[in-house]
Amino acid sequence: MEYTDELRFLLDQYEIDAEELKKRMGSARITENDVIQFIKEKYYPEIKETVKLTPIKKTGARKLSESYRTAVHVTLFKTINVEPLLENSIRLGEYLGGKVSFTFMLLKPLAKVLEGSIFNSELVSEDKLVIYKDVNIAIAVETGKGLVTPVIRKVNERKLSELYKEYVDVVSRAKDFKLKQKDFVGATFTLTNLGMYNIDFFTQIINPPQTAILGVGKVREEIVLTPEEGLKRMRVATFSLTFDHRIAGGAEAAVFLNNLEDYIKRFKIENHI
Repeated sequence: MEYTDELRFLLDQYEIDAEELKKRMGSARITENDVIQFIKEKYYPEIKETVKLTPIKKTGARKLSESYRTAVHVTLFKTINVEPLLENSIRLGEYLGGKVSFTFMLLKPLAKVLEGSIFNSELVSEDKLVIYKDVNIAIAVETGKGLVTPVIRKVNERKLSELYKEYVDVVSRAKDFKLKQKDFVGATFTLTNLGMYNIDFFTQIINPPQTAILGVGKVREEIVLTPEEGLKRMRVATFSLTFDHRIAGGAEAAVFLNNLEDYIKRFKIENHI
């Protein structure tokens, strides 16, 4: 059967077997709409709920939209003890048989705090916010010719071993310029790490239509006064959450970062293998 150029492009970019799709549909032929519907079902996040913004937030959203260039993006910073993640990364690397990056280690704790979060969302109109059930995290990858943000889907539901395999594959294909269109759709949140460039902390730009993005600076040693052990040398990193002020305030962002700190502190690979 002859397909249009547009249909062939979709089948190639999303690696869809036309014959398998026909069997799935119980049809002798497929249309472009059939393929698009299949792509939405497989690659786009499932909606958990659609929330009406309160009149106060709606009014605030209208005002902030008018001053977008200066008022919408707001960033909160928090320095977090990352010793638990670093220690777990060594053990996970031994288990998986490969080096595990700090960025990868952040995926599960971040996905946990994003579940049901107002920041795992999209503002679809002035008074309507869609909060996603799936946690699909886009990771910023520097290719040498620019930044790309491929997506790791359903991070909250999957095991570390499965996620690691996909993470390595996606990063490798990004650096080899072999990503396809399917690798860029359906993200609900973005994670970007500039620690490897010796950056302590930074502000980042939200990746539309998402409503927030998390930045991570370099891991560094600091002497910290702890309630339990007094002065202690530990490895920390500064996290920066940039969020859309139309959908949330500073208190909600602060709670998000505090929850992330708590999940990092309690993280154990045994619970996710």
